[in-house]
Amino acid sequence: MFQRMTVLAALAAGVLGLASNAGVAQPDKKAKPEDQAKAKKALQDVQDFIGLWNLEGTQKAGGKTEAWKEKVSWSWKFKDGNPSITVAFAEGKGKFYKEGELNYDVAGKKYVLTLTPAGKDDTKQVFDGTFAKGALTVSRKDAKTGDVYRIKMNTVADGVRFALKYEKQDGGKGLFSDVYALNGNKDGESLAGGSKKPECIVSGGAANIPVTYNGKTYYVCCSGCRDEFNANPKKYAK
Repeated sequence: MFQRMTVLAALAAGVLGLASNAGVAQPDKKAKPEDQAKAKKALQDVQDFIGLWNLEGTQKAGGKTEAWKEKVSWSWKFKDGNPSITVAFAEGKGKFYKEGELNYDVAGKKYVLTLTPAGKDDTKQVFDGTFAKGALTVSRKDAKTGDVYRIKMNTVADGVRFALKYEKQDGGKGLFSDVYALNGNKDGESLAGGSKKPECIVSGGAANIPVTYNGKTYYVCCSGCRDEFNANPKKYAK
């Protein structure tokens, strides 16, 4: 009798265990090397985003234009070889968003930007879209209201200036209206320009962070590329 109860208890625990795991997101699988290479190449199209930006936000409210300052930082991330680009808004205290991550869906041939909103409701918002004519354009549709939200981002002036425009389409119909914008320069840069910077040994973009291997100095563009280089310097140094 005791043995039967033990078996039944074990079966019940197993069923509960399966139920508790249902719907739980599993860790991302490591992509094939060829897909990792394709994703990295696509993300290199927005390589100029990498770095720290001193931006000014503007938003029309009640007939007036509200303005604020916000530092936005973009950095490469390599997890299990899978490349992505992370973004932090005002060190997690941005007016509208805390942070996010940009990936490239090789199968769907599209960029996927996942953002965490500011405030208590941190339900992630997923935008997707394409890069064309020097700009990344991604959008998402609200399942409840049908409203469509669109973000356009690009750099100008040889990567010195950054522009972001956030727009809304009511009910998914008609024209888009401006919600807010972020514009500004890369930290430490000016429109006057200067000498050409070294190339990042990991991502290929403009670099200013020195790293060393076997007594030789190389350069990377961000902390993400620095960590990737330090994890496998031989791979990149060769």
